[in-house]
Amino acid sequence: MPRTAFVILKSPQEQDPTHSMRRVAEPAESSAILLEDGVYQALLAGAAEKLGKAAADVLVSRDDLEARGFGPADLRIGRAAEYGDIVDCIMERTERSVTV
Repeated sequence: MPRTAFVILKSPQEQDPTHSMRRVAEPAESSAILLEDGVYQALLAGAAEKLGKAAADVLVSRDDLEARGFGPADLRIGRAAEYGDIVDCIMERTERSVTV
């Protein structure tokens, strides 16, 4: 089970969160939660590949994904999740959360 949840809010053009993620936790112990423009991290090939190497689990906000005109079928990595699943991941399934 991942011990650290990384909340990612920025697009790959603004930030590559994987460097910070690797400094804080091992990939096998990491979850990535993509919110707001962070959903683009799971849509763009290069960014999705990097994220897949930095986190064992990737949750993408379904609401933020759809607000940008995309759906679950467009994801290159991870799965679309409702806010309840995201809150559960942060509060119940991980020991700490880090916003990058």
